[in-house]
Amino acid sequence: MAKRRSKTQLKADRIIKARLMKFGDVVLDEAVPNSRRDTGRLQDEMNWRVEKDTQITFAQMFYGAFNYPAGIVSGEKNALKIAIDNNIEENTNVIIKDINDILLKPFKKK
Repeated sequence: MAKRRSKTQLKADRIIKARLMKFGDVVLDEAVPNSRRDTGRLQDEMNWRVEKDTQITFAQMFYGAFNYPAGIVSGEKNALKIAIDNNIEENTNVIIKDINDILLKPFKKK
């Protein structure tokens, strides 16, 4: 039998999910212009979704992972991975800060 989550855990999960939704949009906004995405059949080569409130999944077509991004001739080939690496630390820090604020709120003086 599964344990019920506390109100604090539910709040933390909501914070994480909201931030992951923003993170997915930010990553695609950065990755799509840098990829060699064409119009038409390549239009939807990159996607993301949030699963289980605390897990984000990025996906792209197989051929998208092996094309150098626009303006780059060596190094990492995957524009989506580059965008994720550029934004993950900042978003992780924001999630940690927001959760700490909720957990410490009862202990702060008014």
